[in-house]
Amino acid sequence: MSTYVVDTVAFIKYLADELPEKVDKIFRDAEKGFSVLLLPHIVIGEFAYISLKNKIKTEDPAASIREVLHLVYSSSYFRCVDMDLECWEEFLKLDIPELHDRMICSIARAKKATVITSDESILKRRGIESVWG
Repeated sequence: MSTYVVDTVAFIKYLADELPEKVDKIFRDAEKGFSVLLLPHIVIGEFAYISLKNKIKTEDPAASIREVLHLVYSSSYFRCVDMDLECWEEFLKLDIPELHDRMICSIARAKKATVITSDESILKRRGIESVWG
């Protein structure tokens, strides 16, 4: 079974039903139980933060965040993950300047997973398996 780590943009695009075809298939396969989507808590935090800052337009950001949290925590295909010791060891090895990107990639390396991201700096980075479009 394939394992993927979802970054913030991919998560938001999933919620908006705006994923590119290749990545949409990965999410649909996960919904069917054919793969696992790891969702770092940092991604949930970023989603909530930008929602509360009205960068994602909704009438009631707090209600929208609650709805998404319910979706995530009740789904069979998302697994919320934190940084464990193995992830922190990978974190120390990486040279990625953005904190959240470094954490997401650390989880991916520790869990031997592929990052779902549109971030070109991650897509081109050696030693990090990634996918988009």
